[in-house]
Amino acid sequence: MAISQFFEKIDRYYQKNIKEYEFSEEHSDISFNTFLYLRKINSLVNPTMSELAKAMEISKPSASNMVSKMTEKGLVETRASPKDGRVCLLELTDKGKKVVEIENGADMKFFEKVREILDEEELEVLERIFEKIAAGLEGEKHDR
Repeated sequence: MAISQFFEKIDRYYQKNIKEYEFSEEHSDISFNTFLYLRKINSLVNPTMSELAKAMEISKPSASNMVSKMTEKGLVETRASPKDGRVCLLELTDKGKKVVEIENGADMKFFEKVREILDEEELEVLERIFEKIAAGLEGEKHDR
């Protein structure tokens, strides 16, 4: 089986998990890229636009564009910083928090299933393989 077929099977299983986590119609138009932004905003805890752009390794205008789209969907709010009113802080709305919660729940279920399938030695091998792939991809990004 080709590696792309393995990834397709894994993705189908993962998408099935997301649907089981009350992923309703109101969330069906949320892209993978949006998930990444929501997770990053959540992990940074009320970042500025500049902090988000830096963490996502994108330009500030690109981050601003995505935040505008997420704001229109009711996933993110902006508010003035109490320290400097000229600076906007990003905050997940209840809807945005729910999307992150759904995604995290699906992740946990997926990783639990992987741990059921693989023994400890196989998990260590898989971890080393993913570390190698990530390092290679990271190196490729910096070579451009």
